[in-house]
Amino acid sequence: MTAAAPIEVNLLTHLPRLELRFSSSASLVATDADDDPATLEWSCKAVLPVWEPMDDEEVAEGERLLSPDVSLSRSSRDDGEELTIFRMSGLTLDLWRIHRIYDSLDSRSSDYEHFARLFDPSGDMGLHAEFEECLIGGTHVVLIDRARLAPAWRGLGGVGRLLIGRLLRWTTDSAALVATHPFPIDIPADERDDKARLARETEPPRVEWRLNSVKGLSHGTPFLLSR
Repeated sequence: MTAAAPIEVNLLTHLPRLELRFSSSASLVATDADDDPATLEWSCKAVLPVWEPMDDEEVAEGERLLSPDVSLSRSSRDDGEELTIFRMSGLTLDLWRIHRIYDSLDSRSSDYEHFARLFDPSGDMGLHAEFEECLIGGTHVVLIDRARLAPAWRGLGGVGRLLIGRLLRWTTDSAALVATHPFPIDIPADERDDKARLARETEPPRVEWRLNSVKGLSHGTPFLLSR
C-alpha cells in the first residue's frame, strides 16, 4: 500500500525548495562490453534542505519533515540536514557510435538486458525496425533502470512525473526514445514470488504513465513502458 503524507505537513509547499542533482560517467575507450564509450551511466536525485529551526513552529515543522516516509535517506550539513526524496539511475546510449548493443546491455545486468528487444536484432547499431518507422528522429536512447520516490510524496498529483521529466532533460537533449520497465522495487526480494501482488503493485504506474502523454515528459520525446 502507498503511504499517505503526514497529515500536518503540506509537502507541496516544500516543492519549490527541492534541489536537483545529477552525476554521470563514461569511459574514454572501450576495454570490454560494459564500458563502451558511447554509453553514459548517470544517476540523479531530488534533495530537500532542512535548516536549523529558528522558533518553536519551525521545530515542529522540521520534526514532521523528518518522518521516515518523507525521505529515502537523510544526511547532515553545516546548517541542518538534507532529505533525499527521489532517486533515479539509468543509461544513455549514443546510437551513432555504440556497437554490440546486446553485449553492452547484457554485461551490465538482467534489468538492462530486458531493453535489448528495443534495438536491431543484429545487435549492431540502431533501434528495432518498428521503432525506426514511427520515430521522428534523435540520436540517443535513454534507459531508466531505477526510479524511486519517498512514500509520503506519492499520490500528490504527479510529483514523481514532474521530477522525472525535469531530470531527464539532463540526460540528453536529442533522445529518440526514453524507456523504462515498471517494477515494484520496494517489495522485499523474498516476497516477489507472489505474482498477484507483483501485478497489483506494477499496474498503477503503468496506467499513470499512459495517461501522461509523451509531451508531458521531455519535449515530445517518446516515452515507452517496456514490458
